[in-house]
Amino acid sequence: MKICFVLPRYSRKPIGGFGVIYQYACGLVRDNDVYMLYLNEDIFVNYPLPRALKKIGGVIMTFFEPRWFGLDKRIRKMTLKTPHLDRIMNEMDTVICTAIETVGYVRDLDTSADKAYFIQDFENWSFPDEYVYESYGLGFKNIVVSSWLKELVDEHAKLGSYLVKNPVDTRIYRVKTPVDERKKHTIALLYHGAAYKGLNYAFEALDKLKEIYDDIEVKMFGTTVPDRKLPGWIKFTYNASSEETVSIYNSVQVFMCATVREGFGLTGLEAMACGDMLVSTDYEGVREYAVNNVNAMLSPVEDVDALVRNVCLAFDDAWLRKELINEGLKTVSSDFDPEDALKQFTAALKE
Repeated sequence: MKICFVLPRYSRKPIGGFGVIYQYACGLVRDNDVYMLYLNEDIFVNYPLPRALKKIGGVIMTFFEPRWFGLDKRIRKMTLKTPHLDRIMNEMDTVICTAIETVGYVRDLDTSADKAYFIQDFENWSFPDEYVYESYGLGFKNIVVSSWLKELVDEHAKLGSYLVKNPVDTRIYRVKTPVDERKKHTIALLYHGAAYKGLNYAFEALDKLKEIYDDIEVKMFGTTVPDRKLPGWIKFTYNASSEETVSIYNSVQVFMCATVREGFGLTGLEAMACGDMLVSTDYEGVREYAVNNVNAMLSPVEDVDALVRNVCLAFDDAWLRKELINEGLKTVSSDFDPEDALKQFTAALKE
């Protein structure tokens, strides 16, 4: 089978959603011809360069990226400037749009190929809600990563969607430093400037925790530089590689998340795989893998005090922390195997 993933742009930075796509592409290329088409329409937007020069730059950068992910060399990368692109796309058996920005291109593509839509979130940050709803009803084979997205998509789609939860590669994300060897009052979290990530609530919670635990240490990582000056007890890693994030996860007791809304929340699952106790808000995506007081501590969205109380419980109750961490490890190993997810994803494409 010839399969083409259509992405909005090349990715110089480690982006979770892109990583999931690359993981499936690397799995599919074992038995299929796999292509990546990067539209690159919104690159270099902050640079006053001629449009033609931007396109050439996009072609060059697409050749080198993603350097942060070990993409299988058998996967052919393309841009809109690739010679004979129309002919190549006409030979595809399946074309998969991977973001709301790519839907229009795939919709208008004159091809007999099956069209699929890999949906990892409700992507209304750059398009009106109605446009997003309409994208679900185009007749594509919709593949979603969480139950709440399936319910939303099916409400606006012509056909039922396929649920394939995001996997975690436990060969990479695993316990390297035993939990009892890590410093006690340590927290990791993702830095992301989007309002729906709830970072303002996270910072408020951290300030309260600093008043309780003077020796607290916080490790943040993200693909954007913080827009505020961080105190010395918060260390930030910019564009952390997977090796660096694994090291961060393995150096803390707690992974904290104050998200308001998110499609899945992959970092929380990665942290659990590395032996962190997950202390999170009870947003819709996290429910795909976290159960309150079973393998994680969940609190109402936007409730800073409840989030703080749960972190305090994680720090102070060693028995509870150990039980929830062990259950989290069981959850990851039993329900989120990459090979199982690949089989489900492949079956959805072939059905």
